[in-house]
Amino acid sequence: MNHSSRIVYNESISCLSEARRKGIYWKPMKRNGDFIYLKLYRLLREQIMNGLIKPGEFIMPESALCKQYGMSRKSVRRALDELLKEGMIAKRVGLGTFVPPDFSIPAADRKVLRILAPYPAFFVDSGLPYICDAFRRKHPGVDINVLSLPAARYWDSILQSERMGYNPHVVFCSDRIYRELEAESTFVDLEPLLGDALSGVYPKIRNAFRREEGIAAAPITFTPVCLAYNPELFAAGDIPPPKPHWNVNDFMNAAESLTSAHDGKINRYGFSFFSSYNRWLVFALQNGMRPSGKNNKQIISGSLSVLQDWLNRRRISTVYHDNMNLANPFIHGKSAMTLTTLFEMSSWGDRELGFAPEIAPLPFGDTKSTLMQANFLMVPKANEEVELSMDFVKTALEAEVQKTICDRTPFLSVLEAVNLAVRSQAYLRTINVGNGLIDRNYFMHELIESADQAELRAEMSLFWLGLEDAETIAERF
Repeated sequence: MNHSSRIVYNESISCLSEARRKGIYWKPMKRNGDFIYLKLYRLLREQIMNGLIKPGEFIMPESALCKQYGMSRKSVRRALDELLKEGMIAKRVGLGTFVPPDFSIPAADRKVLRILAPYPAFFVDSGLPYICDAFRRKHPGVDINVLSLPAARYWDSILQSERMGYNPHVVFCSDRIYRELEAESTFVDLEPLLGDALSGVYPKIRNAFRREEGIAAAPITFTPVCLAYNPELFAAGDIPPPKPHWNVNDFMNAAESLTSAHDGKINRYGFSFFSSYNRWLVFALQNGMRPSGKNNKQIISGSLSVLQDWLNRRRISTVYHDNMNLANPFIHGKSAMTLTTLFEMSSWGDRELGFAPEIAPLPFGDTKSTLMQANFLMVPKANEEVELSMDFVKTALEAEVQKTICDRTPFLSVLEAVNLAVRSQAYLRTINVGNGLIDRNYFMHELIESADQAELRAEMSLFWLGLEDAETIAERF
């Protein structure tokens, strides 16, 4: 991290701490305007310095980089310009952008811990640095190299990097990516090595990813799917803020009042949500859906029918389909409420929202339940630094490290005791985690087999276009 980025990072911490002192859960952070392009600059620089893009090899075209990393062409060009200034790439008209054939990578003279992570991964940007700092204090002679690879086909990318000679010591992944892993036996069983370090983790999180071979992935943070709202729009419309026990009728009335139209065209919706099943299934869970539940199809059909009603008849809601490019109308002030996660909310600090989002209880049914997502660390068996890698994972689970992350970022700790110390009981109840509510929540793999998820995504795209009905979608479950 260079000096300028370190300054921005510390300012972000200060903003979050100030927000929490004022009782605001999330306060938008004003970032350096160059932040987005610097992300890509660092990603490409890491790939070149670690030999994943070798001297003489071409970098993908600008249009492909825009699509791959969800950035504008302007940001992509600025990132490439920085690499060009450093002599790490060259451009030739008619040929493209490539690493100069004579570019040489200096040999490392210190021990390096190599970590692979998917891009995008919000925790890698805002939470992982605290773990790295704590680890460096214990191992000052060890450098940490975090290399990000595209989240799509993540495991294939890791295999390719290994074939190219880049063998990671630690692998960071999400629960979705973890469930796509077929060769789990190539990773160390962490349970006997971590011992007591796992004992403080919420049993719901720890056991949801336990397999016969043991625990290959150590959870380090998690998030429920929750409901965020814009308090300024509520106040401007003279609408009372959500109460702890509000219900779906209260929600619908608020959404209707907050929906604004001019000349028959809606310019602000009361509610918005991402079209992925890791959002809309919350409606089904709130209405009684359970793993292998007898009435699941009926519940899913009813939930989707309600969403269709909100979208097409009442027109109090809108749905968006691109979660990577910050397409949520909520962050642009174009919807008053949205389904989101604490992971996603951490990325909102990259933008100037103009308001401080707050979180309301989920009001969609009588059942206190929601979806959860988690991030993990894994240690490959083919690893010349297993002991060092294990100490990194142990560091991530230390109570003080978890407390620092929880205190200075929007992320939750996987250690229940830390959350109880840092977050209020009221807040933990609001996000469906406190007072044992976490045990009523589910990860996606507990509801849908991984093999069925890709097919379901394709069918749901037809549903949102109005070309498939709720009953047909429900039959797929």
